[in-house]
Amino acid sequence: MKALLVALVVTLAPAHIRFAVLGFRVSVPAVWLILAAEVLAAAVTIWLAIRVIRRFRSAPCHHNHPESRRRQ
Repeated sequence: MKALLVALVVTLAPAHIRFAVLGFRVSVPAVWLILAAEVLAAAVTIWLAIRVIRRFRSAPCHHNHPESRRRQ
């Protein structure tokens, strides 16, 4: 995946993407958009990992389950 990112950055480095914001034409290097997407993807991944860890830590412990006490 990172190799694809590097290939995109090298290929599109001289390219600019033009779009309109509030009626003004804005030209942004394609590299900035690719890097911004990478940062956004990393932030979402971290956010999801934190949610999973919190859910795992707040889950009830199996050793406190009534059925596990009966087996002992």
